Amino acid sequence: MECPNTTALDDESRLTAAVRDFFIAQNAAELRTAVTDLPSAWQDECLYNADWEQTEFAFNRLFVGPMALEAPPYASIYLENEPQVMGRTTMLARSVYEMIGLVSPWKNTLPDDHVSLELDAALALHRMLLAATPSVRGQLEELRALFLEEHLQVWVPRFCARIEAAPSATPVLLCMAAVLRQWLGTSIARQG
Repeated sequence: MECPNTTALDDESRLTAAVRDFFIAQNAAELRTAVTDLPSAWQDECLYNADWEQTEFAFNRLFVGPMALEAPPYASIYLENEPQVMGRTTMLARSVYEMIGLVSPWKNTLPDDHVSLELDAALALHRMLLAATPSVRGQLEELRALFLEEHLQVWVPRFCARIEAAPSATPVLLCMAAVLRQWLGTSIARQG
């Protein structure tokens, strides 16, 4: 579900893409690349003095496993009565993607309510709004508002709080939790 190369993107798109890429990274090099792709106004000194191998270890402890995750990156963990994935919340996320013509490249292997996939959908909605004709703009604005305010705004702060409370959290992970919170607040504010 990836949007085009971030070099041609506006600052909001670059920010969203960098945060998306950070939370789906596979190794220390990808974590570092995602951080360096943040627009300069969002970069923090602690991101550059990081021990990237330790950050990768902590990232896996918080978000990947194999042990119980300290901060699961799935909306359903924070929104469902029973904290499990692949339920109603996952299917809701999948339906939003389908409405805007996206399909997860990890469909049926990585739950669709993973934070990076949801950030990718938010990025796609933003990009679609930039190019929208007046006849569809209202519908896209409504869908984006619903997705940001009634979905992401409900669970992302809880996710960030879990990162901040996690014993394994490193300065980079704490900074990226703060960036994710700020991204969400800024994205919602821009709608008004």
